[in-house]
Amino acid sequence: EALRQARLKISMVFQHFNLLWSRTVSENIAFSMQIAGAPKASIKARVAELITLVGLSGRENAYPSQLSGGQKQRIGIARALAARPGIMLMDEPFGAVDEITRKVLQEEIIKIQKQLGITILFVTHDIREALRLGHRVLVMDKGRIEQFDRPDIIRDFPVNDFVRNLVSSSV
Repeated sequence: EALRQARLKISMVFQHFNLLWSRTVSENIAFSMQIAGAPKASIKARVAELITLVGLSGRENAYPSQLSGGQKQRIGIARALAARPGIMLMDEPFGAVDEITRKVLQEEIIKIQKQLGITILFVTHDIREALRLGHRVLVMDKGRIEQFDRPDIIRDFPVNDFVRNLVSSSV
């Protein structure tokens, strides 16, 4: 039971949106709350709040096939936030969108993190993205931790050639 309770405090956002294609934006966001048995009134209020938070106002009744990649990813983010998690795991969430949309979504994540104070564990292969979004960055090579520190420390004081090359390749 303790593991189940801990799991309920973690939400996930993936690179591929994992949306329910036969459901609208609102229905996709509400899905996990419905499964958890939340009251309809609280679901409706939370969905409205999240639609505003992720910038999908006016698109509530659209289906995923009618949306851009960035809008689809916003649904995934809203759905992950629906249960008010303490931790949100994002696994390459912007890998399936173009560079312009990626930068916009990065700004949205920064804003959401500041507004909600939620812990976000962000997995990416893009060191520029990690250094831009992270308060702490963990650099790994072949499953080994090479450096774990603030972005400015990693950028200015890489601990070895691997980290130095990785950071210099991003400039």
